[in-house]
Amino acid sequence: MNVVLIKQSKRAKPAANPAPVVRSKSWLRKMARQRSAAYGIGVVAVVLMGLSLSHLASGVHALTHGDEWHAWAMAVGIDAGFIGLELGQLCVANETVRRTIAKWAEPTIIGTLIVSAIMNAYAFASTTDNLAVACAACALGISIPSLIYVLTRVSVALWLDTQRG
Repeated sequence: MNVVLIKQSKRAKPAANPAPVVRSKSWLRKMARQRSAAYGIGVVAVVLMGLSLSHLASGVHALTHGDEWHAWAMAVGIDAGFIGLELGQLCVANETVRRTIAKWAEPTIIGTLIVSAIMNAYAFASTTDNLAVACAACALGISIPSLIYVLTRVSVALWLDTQRG
């Protein structure tokens, strides 16, 4: 009979509470400015989202001829959906969960951005008979969801960075 001794590893003793990191006043001011910038950028994204929701709701209503609240519910689902999915991806703490979420979130974000851009372009261009103005209106309509997306990403990245310090 063979007896094999299994060497037990010594458990590492938990480290004593590390001393809190002391930050300079200059660093704290920089983080305060960065946090303020994040909030300001976030406010711009929210204002643009309000505009986009209005355009989406009018576009959905024009297409479906349904109730007004149905159009607004769909508009919120489209724009708030892509914002929520993006926030979920930006704020997840676990890489495995991030990969799982990304499988579903990334194509959905792209799809909702496209729908939002089309509906915003439609809302801007639907009031004109001039082709040049309609093209400019479409470009403006397409820019709204793009701006919301970029502003959201930048705002959250700035804010999250201030929380790590």
